[in-house]
Amino acid sequence: MTPSLSKTTLFCSVCGHRSPPDGDWEESETTTELGARLALACPDCGTTITRRGVDSRAVDAAVDAD
Repeated sequence: MTPSLSKTTLFCSVCGHRSPPDGDWEESETTTELGARLALACPDCGTTITRRGVDSRAVDAAVDAD
């Protein structure tokens, strides 16, 4: 039986690391054409998995790899 994932679980498509959005992801702030963004990267392999607006914390884009 496969364990079910919570809808609030983020996972790295490269190495399979899983954690809630406020879990152990490495955070860094970047600036894009959309303004200031918070990038979340995998603590195991360093892959950027998402970028979110700094103010709204809304997800702008999912990223497989940088």
